[in-house]
Amino acid sequence: MSNVLVAEEELKALLVGELGLVDEAEFERARLMATRLKMPLERAVAERGRFPFAFLLEQLAQAWGVGFIDLKVSDVHLEALKTIRDEYAKSHVVVPFEQAGRQLKVAMVNPRDRVLIKDMEQMTRLEVVPFLAPEGTIRRAQLLYKGNLRELLERSTVQASTEVKRPLAAGGPGQPGKQWTAGTGGGTGRSQWGAGTDASEMVTQLLEYAVVTRASDIHLEPYEAEMVIRYRIDGVLHEVLSLPPTAQAPVTARIKILSAMRIDEHRIAQDGRFEADLSGFKIDLRVSAVPTQWGEKIVMRVLSREAASADLDDLGLAASDHEILLRNLMRPHGMILVTGPTGAGKSTSLYAMLRRISVERQSGVNISTVEDPIEYTMPRVNQIPLNVAAGFDFASALRALLRQDPDVIMVGEIRDRETVEIGVRAALVGRLFLSTLHTNDATAAVPRLLDMGVEPFLLASTLVLVVAQRLARRICVGCRESESLDEATMKLLRARPDYEHTIELLRQQGVLGAGPDPLAEARTFRGKGCEQCRGGGFRGRVGIFELFEINDQMRQRIMERQDGGSIRAAAAAAGMRTMFGDGLAKVFLGETTLAEVYRVAM
Repeated sequence: MSNVLVAEEELKALLVGELGLVDEAEFERARLMATRLKMPLERAVAERGRFPFAFLLEQLAQAWGVGFIDLKVSDVHLEALKTIRDEYAKSHVVVPFEQAGRQLKVAMVNPRDRVLIKDMEQMTRLEVVPFLAPEGTIRRAQLLYKGNLRELLERSTVQASTEVKRPLAAGGPGQPGKQWTAGTGGGTGRSQWGAGTDASEMVTQLLEYAVVTRASDIHLEPYEAEMVIRYRIDGVLHEVLSLPPTAQAPVTARIKILSAMRIDEHRIAQDGRFEADLSGFKIDLRVSAVPTQWGEKIVMRVLSREAASADLDDLGLAASDHEILLRNLMRPHGMILVTGPTGAGKSTSLYAMLRRISVERQSGVNISTVEDPIEYTMPRVNQIPLNVAAGFDFASALRALLRQDPDVIMVGEIRDRETVEIGVRAALVGRLFLSTLHTNDATAAVPRLLDMGVEPFLLASTLVLVVAQRLARRICVGCRESESLDEATMKLLRARPDYEHTIELLRQQGVLGAGPDPLAEARTFRGKGCEQCRGGGFRGRVGIFELFEINDQMRQRIMERQDGGSIRAAAAAAGMRTMFGDGLAKVFLGETTLAEVYRVAM
């Protein structure tokens, strides 16, 4: 479904004629791409023009004389939400998010619908100010109409240690038989769920909370006297709920049924997945169940479909790193690896690379993937799931895939020697091979692959780029404030062995000034906490990257089997932007904090 209602001629006149973002030939290619892939024309033009989709919507809103908002749940004021009924908002894809006096700000997919605007004004007796917003953000915000969800969001920001008890019904306050208890939890209050809600409704509300808080994982952990519910939000686990022991069995059974697991098996680990439709907002969940002393622990990975449409421009790469990555993606053959721990965004980066390859080569290539499991579905990409129980593992899938005339191959993870040997062979015979590897930094991929048995001359001939990445929490722009570096922090930075090299690179990139003591003049930032970030000071995450491009000098070092330290020192001397250096640049640019960089990129 298109996010905006705009005619092809109008879009062309704006982007080609007025703004000059694309030329007529590029617009025509985007139109053909949209028809072929059955995707909205606006999104196809954004991809062909290589600019963020949100930027295109901003330009449309400006041309239409309305506001644009990339709506966050924290932008929605509950008083404004109550002015328009739940059913009406969902059927017309609108959500009121702020009321100021007699004005009501409303997010809409079609802010030029004067009939709808007049209808809302008659309904609310307020002046409606329309804002253009992506449909997905509106659907997510509409979940706030759920009474229990609103109550839980309010309680999760409680800072006091006192307990508050009140009855709460499934659809809102006022119905006896259910009790929540709010307290502390490091700033994220905990709530106790009574026995008045059935398992199906409980699971739905758990998923709704994950959607509105943009959680990446949901942990259901059974203990002797309770079942603790924790959410990983922006990379950090928050304890939010506590279910009574009586809720453990039915909630676990409900999740296992949805995930197509055996509900009569409690002694072994099981995996599954399912799709949830939460009032029009759809998410995919990958589920893992393992037996523990007090019952089965469930972890649900939330696979938002927004990540599948991420573009390279959305990842947070510096301009120089973006150029390096794009240059290597356009190679006809070679091996590109993405490294990092679980949850570092490797899959999102790989999907963004595949999308860019498809766009740049106008879908004239055969792109195939081998995944365990398939996280996101992609148009015009052959995605192959593994079936290890039937003997169809990474190695056997790759061998079969090489007979399928592929141009680009993506393998979810390099786990053994056989897989990497087949990948090297594929890159050697004219394929572009992409995969992930678990290493601490980009240059460590070389000794790791050599240890797995790859011959140095083969690795030097095929490896072209290694991308290491981490995700750091982003400072909330609503409460961001600057501060000077204290002496202890400056002393800590100056003690690093790569201090001089890092500072010199930041000077060259214009991040730091050219003064005698750049740290004394630098400013860092922090979030003091506000309603938008729910008191935490952070909202969202930003990528921190390290790109190790293989040149002739590095190929010679690989052939000589030099150790990882020597290779890293040579790469840094040649101008490689280290992960810490990239993180430090984002600190001085106000995107994250120094503590976050030390947490994820030491």
